[in-house]
Amino acid sequence: MSQDKMRSRDHDGFFRYVYSVPKNAKALLNICRKDNGNLDRVLAEVDLDSLVRLPDTYSEVGERGEADIAFKAHLSGGGEINVGILLEHKSKQEKSVLNQVGRYALRVIMDHEDEVFSWIPTKAIIIYNGPTGWDPLAEFRKKARAKFQGNELPFECVLVNLAAADDIACVESESPAAAVGVMAMKYAFSPEGFKAAIPNVETILRKMPSDEQATLIEKIILYLGEYIDESTVEDLQMAWKSIGQRMGFVSAGDARRAAEKASLEKGLEKGFDNALDVMRQLGIPEEKIQEAKAMQEKASNK
Repeated sequence: MSQDKMRSRDHDGFFRYVYSVPKNAKALLNICRKDNGNLDRVLAEVDLDSLVRLPDTYSEVGERGEADIAFKAHLSGGGEINVGILLEHKSKQEKSVLNQVGRYALRVIMDHEDEVFSWIPTKAIIIYNGPTGWDPLAEFRKKARAKFQGNELPFECVLVNLAAADDIACVESESPAAAVGVMAMKYAFSPEGFKAAIPNVETILRKMPSDEQATLIEKIILYLGEYIDESTVEDLQMAWKSIGQRMGFVSAGDARRAAEKASLEKGLEKGFDNALDVMRQLGIPEEKIQEAKAMQEKASNK
């Protein structure tokens, strides 16, 4: 697998981690619709409180895993039909995105219990947070083929560029995890913007229990660490560390590093091999243990 595909996978993994939870998906959409008239129009008749995640098994054979997250929901005024809500995340421009979401909207999101009309009317929402502007819907309408379709796709689709997400809407969101996730993705390519947004992030994090704060911050750092250059990540890690110190919690990374240090100190009292055994007993990953062993061997050979 290429490095670009690895990074894309990890990036999408963060999106799924946060927004596959219905309440977080609802919060994401409510944050974004405040400054996106098209999204607000598309969601006007949808009861977001009724979102239900469609399990991975809904995908047809050969297509599983192409789309990020799919839900079904009721209409706001009731009625007999459900609607599908497809969230497709992109961190870079992809020419095939409309073809990709179209396969899901028209062939995969189905109500197999409906013998008359099994296709669920689906609203495809492309969530984009790449470093440059992009509008695949505008690109589609420039094509000659689009003119023969009235410039419309055969399914409802809207683009959400997280660069336009309002930080204050994030602060006011009912879901802290969703709000911090939006800001993390919005500023993934702008470390200076991320640092400037930290006061708002602090305000949001205070709404969460300390253990949830620590877990979410670790996920963000891991996501950024897999996606952007190392020097930028180091700057952001220092910023996140300062949040932790001011808010009085220890991150999972801090706890892990403390355990590693303690295990080495305890084990070295009885010899280096014992130190490695102690690290294993504490559940420290084997790759970390091997790194420590290599460092010790290197020091011994000097």
